[in-house]
Amino acid sequence: METQGYLELLCDRLRAHFDIERETVVSGDDVDIFAKCHIKHLWTFLTPRDVIDSYETNEYFVVKVFERLSLEEIIFFDSLLKQKIMKDYVRPKDGHKCSIINGVIVAPNGISDEIEKYVRSYSYEKTFLFSLRGWCRINLAAVDLKNGNVILSKKGRNLEKLLKLQL
Repeated sequence: METQGYLELLCDRLRAHFDIERETVVSGDDVDIFAKCHIKHLWTFLTPRDVIDSYETNEYFVVKVFERLSLEEIIFFDSLLKQKIMKDYVRPKDGHKCSIINGVIVAPNGISDEIEKYVRSYSYEKTFLFSLRGWCRINLAAVDLKNGNVILSKKGRNLEKLLKLQL
């Protein structure tokens, strides 16, 4: 599958629930797709104005195409997710429950075994104020367009249906 065709397929799948930006600059770096979804959950008593409790869940997708994928590029992308995107978009406060950042690497020329091992063993989760102000998790996925494989991190298994190449 071609790179642009896969990016269009991914945008179509995300469009129902996410606000999507194509080929944009996020936190000072170029990305091919940046999608965000903010949901606020409310528990009310009798009327909508009688709010008992509320919390927010946020989810972000950062998709970047790497023509020549190396382990250094993966580590750079990981630092982009942890240090820049998490710092700029995750706002822990009383009503914050969770923020999930999904980093998707698209490799049109294939993925080496070393990179596959890194992605499969990847895990990152951070709590804020002993989880009273929520938590943040980063999922990492690599899409191999050459061989048609989707490689997911430990906690990112729920992304498999969304990222697979065929319907």
